[in-house]
Amino acid sequence: MRAFLTFGSLLIVLAVVALSMRSQLHASQRFLPAARPASEAAAAPLSGTPGQMTSQYQREVNKAIQAGAQHTADQAASAADEAR
Repeated sequence: MRAFLTFGSLLIVLAVVALSMRSQLHASQRFLPAARPASEAAAAPLSGTPGQMTSQYQREVNKAIQAGAQHTADQAASAADEAR
């Protein structure tokens, strides 16, 4: 009997944690920026030597970081405009 109660309570705790994680994931999706245009969405596969592939990857990461920073700056500017 004690084992059943322990197993049941663990299932309840697991269900609560799963529901909490699910709601957090759905909440974070509302704040993600809109989908990128199709031209940016499908990046070309990396090719060349390992050094060239690393450079290509670094350029793509830098572009993504700059786009994210621009998006954040745009959000801050629109929030400032709304506050006025």
